[in-house]
Amino acid sequence: MSDAEGLVVVRGGAKGFVQEVTAGRHHLVADEPVASGGTDQGFGPYDLILAALGS
Repeated sequence: MSDAEGLVVVRGGAKGFVQEVTAGRHHLVADEPVASGGTDQGFGPYDLILAALGS
C-alpha cells in the first residue's frame, strides 16, 4: 500500500465554492453551478451524491 492510498485531501480557497478533491491517485474538481453562486468548474454537490449512490 502506497502512502497516498486511503488519503483524501480537499482543498478550497477563501473565495467561491471550487474544491479540488484528491483521493489517492485520483483527482476531481467540485463546484456549485452558476445559478447557485458558483463558477461551474466541476461536478456539483448533487452530481457527486448521485454518483456516490450509483457506485
